[in-house]
Amino acid sequence: MEALVGLLIFIGFCAIAACVAAVLIGRSNVSAKAEVEFGRELPSEPPGPPPFALRSHFFSAAERSLYEILCRLTPEHTVFAKVRLADLVRVQASGREFWQRFNSISAKHVDFVLCDERLAPVVAIELDDASHDEPERLARDQFVDSVLESAALPIVHVRAKRGYVLDEIRQLLAPHLRMNSANVSDSSDASYIPPKAWRPSV
Repeated sequence: MEALVGLLIFIGFCAIAACVAAVLIGRSNVSAKAEVEFGRELPSEPPGPPPFALRSHFFSAAERSLYEILCRLTPEHTVFAKVRLADLVRVQASGREFWQRFNSISAKHVDFVLCDERLAPVVAIELDDASHDEPERLARDQFVDSVLESAALPIVHVRAKRGYVLDEIRQLLAPHLRMNSANVSDSSDASYIPPKAWRPSV
């Protein structure tokens, strides 16, 4: 008799469990169906613009002009553009002082660097537009000059303009580079000016 009662209780528990499971599964299916239907009812939003866009030009007109002149004047050297100061000099300190000095140069760069056949930096070139006349930029330029002076890398400042004359740039670089004028096919007063359609602004 006790065994029969126990069996009936067990069967009752199983029946209750089965009912509860059926209810839960039903609710889950209804919820999933509702989510799908709700998602279909929502209007699809048009995709927004990507977070970044490719610049149409790597150089400004003045940078392009000077780059072409540098390549003509110094065929034995490699011209690198927009070089980080932290890639040119090494911080000689440790601990907190290292990070303080590194942070002071990590976000700064120079416009061009001429490297020799070993790709060792020989001279840095900074293109100074009108913004370099502002007090904050003047202080920045003085700091960059002092960093490169400390590292024994000369820097030449060139005033930004649309076209440059070969001799003008040659004279600025002459104290730091050995340039053979015979390698330059253009006349001494030749200049490079990017086409107007390329980029009109300096």
